[in-house]
Amino acid sequence: MQIPATLKFIAVILISLQSSQAYSQITDSIIKKDYLAFQTGFIIDSYNSVGVRTFFEYQKDLTKNWQYGISYEHSRHLGRAATDVRDQLATNLSLISFNYYYKVRLWKDRLFWTSGLGIGGVHAYWGEDNKFGITLNASSTLNIKLSKKIYLESSPFLVLLPVNRVYFSSMDANTFNSFYAFTLLPVGIKVKL
Repeated sequence: MQIPATLKFIAVILISLQSSQAYSQITDSIIKKDYLAFQTGFIIDSYNSVGVRTFFEYQKDLTKNWQYGISYEHSRHLGRAATDVRDQLATNLSLISFNYYYKVRLWKDRLFWTSGLGIGGVHAYWGEDNKFGITLNASSTLNIKLSKKIYLESSPFLVLLPVNRVYFSSMDANTFNSFYAFTLLPVGIKVKL
């Protein structure tokens, strides 16, 4: 008795599926969470300018300890900074970044740090002039769980060093060589979506 070709084909497929199931590896069953973060405070830049900042970021867990984020930050000039630079440019900044974070859990899911690096672009605007550049950033943020879906975000060293994000770019403007900026007194909320 001859076995039809279609039955042979179906038998090969069924055996293949069974063997792949028998030798498959255990996969990570973590639920990947999404977050939306909002922060405010101040930003001080190398143009000797202090601005009020607004910061928005979408974050997504990749694994238990790794996550990525896409952020937008804007500062509106408020006054002169107390830096060692004598010149001043009354600067408004816009920064967009792709960030990669590592979570350090201090107390389950109730208290943790996120530390990360990012790359993106900066737009500096003052009066009649604009400047664009590529920027790198480093950050470290303390997250405190307030409710099932809401976290408070701030600087992990608020008393000693009230900063949670630093930007750097090789962008030059007028008499200023390169660009840096850092946040001051950051505070915000993060919502689990």
